[in-house]
Amino acid sequence: MTMSIVLRRLLIVVASLAVIAGIVTTVRTAATLRADAAPLVVAPVSPQQVSADLAAELTRADDLSGNLATLGDRTATLDKALSAAGDQMTTDAATATKLRADLATASRRLATVRAQLAAAQARLARLVAAANAARVSAAPARSSGGGSHEGGQDD
Repeated sequence: MTMSIVLRRLLIVVASLAVIAGIVTTVRTAATLRADAAPLVVAPVSPQQVSADLAAELTRADDLSGNLATLGDRTATLDKALSAAGDQMTTDAATATKLRADLATASRRLATVRAQLAAAQARLARLVAAANAARVSAAPARSSGGGSHEGGQDD
């Protein structure tokens, strides 16, 4: 019984090797047929063309490096401008805060001046009313006093 197991295993190994050999032969045959069926239409690139393409790419790389350097300079300039604008905004904000405080102080002073003006106008109105009342009460007393000045004579 051991012999039949060994014989079966040997038969399986031989059959597996035969299948693998058949697959390898099939792949090689297919590759050969494919290579024969697809001839090269385009010739390979010459070394001179490769050198010319390399020189063109190096020139392009140099141009791009110059553009990147220019872009770096512009970015630095813009960064400085943004920094200056930020500083100006900070200064403007501080100035605006100070101006708001000054405006509040001026508004309070204006309110005080308006109150004083209203009080002065009220006193003036009272004085004008008192002066008018005094003039009205003095006018009848003058007319009854003889009228020495109303004749147009000079003193």
